[in-house]
Amino acid sequence: MSVRNDWHLKYRPFQLDDLIGQNSVVSTLKQASRIDRFANSYFFVGTKGCGKTSSARILANLLNCENVKDGKLCGECLACKTIPSEVAMDVIELDGAANGKVEHISALIDGASWSPTQLKRKVYIIDEAHRLTGSAVSALLKITEDPPPYLTFIFCTTDPDKVIDTIPSRSQRFNFRRLLSKEIVGRLRMISEKEKVNITDEALFVLAQKSRGSMRDAVVALEQIATLAGQKEINGKHAQKYFGIADKQIVYLIVESMVNSNIPLIMDQVNDLVMSNVDAKEIAFEISEAFRNIMLLKANNGNCSWLDLPEQEIELLKKNGEPVKLGQLDKMAKQFSTLRKELEFSINERWVLESTLLHCTALLRK
Repeated sequence: MSVRNDWHLKYRPFQLDDLIGQNSVVSTLKQASRIDRFANSYFFVGTKGCGKTSSARILANLLNCENVKDGKLCGECLACKTIPSEVAMDVIELDGAANGKVEHISALIDGASWSPTQLKRKVYIIDEAHRLTGSAVSALLKITEDPPPYLTFIFCTTDPDKVIDTIPSRSQRFNFRRLLSKEIVGRLRMISEKEKVNITDEALFVLAQKSRGSMRDAVVALEQIATLAGQKEINGKHAQKYFGIADKQIVYLIVESMVNSNIPLIMDQVNDLVMSNVDAKEIAFEISEAFRNIMLLKANNGNCSWLDLPEQEIELLKKNGEPVKLGQLDKMAKQFSTLRKELEFSINERWVLESTLLHCTALLRK
């Protein structure tokens, strides 16, 4: 197996049990392996970095492993040696964005008509399937409707609504959920220990939240900041400053100041974030997310079991949101919904942001 240097490749899941946060997918594919009942076409749906392509590779390996037992790959056969290192001739990966035209798919269909040369089954993994052109999908319909027994298609997409219905209707669909920050932190901690990175749990949580559900993005960020730090300790402040991430303490202070109509403090804290090289869109997102979480807590009578936040942050949100009414939050949501477009087309992003925050502060006084 070839040596992988990039951590997101080096620590890519090999077994089904290595997948994080996708229990229903793991359980179904394990059972399919136990009873040897696999489909000819699969449709994997989920946000970026949640494990779709990694799962597709594992599934391709399950289909071809010579000694799979109870959904566990042997790690020794030809399939287990060649598929993870991407040198298996019978497992072909295509990027729908770069290979989505009808001529690319025609070449695929020509290749699919030939039996596997090395492995038991030939597997086509088509990533970004929503980028396939209409004519390309039309060319695929016949072979997906009546594929030869040795052939399996795995379509992966972040945008299933853009995929023509005939593809998912002929496939087994698996919905991959967005990963929680605590799940990402667990994997980052494992990688940090193996790579001897001196990093605090607070910093790992910052990286996890920065990735917004993408394990791949979080691992790439970890490797990047670890390269800079060397043997030095990496804490939460270091991670926030390096990646231009809004300090949560300052964000919550802005939220508190808006609730209390402390306009000078709002302006002062926004200035601190801007001077720390935090983008105006990032500031807007973090503040809007804080108020959204306050709305969810109030709407659910303080129930917070599903909030992807540390306990101390949840308690702070409950305290800051106590005098706020749901009607006020609803009006604020409308303000923030138009803010991103205004930020994109404004010659002065900071002014637009500050103006919106002042307008929302006025709403909280009513």
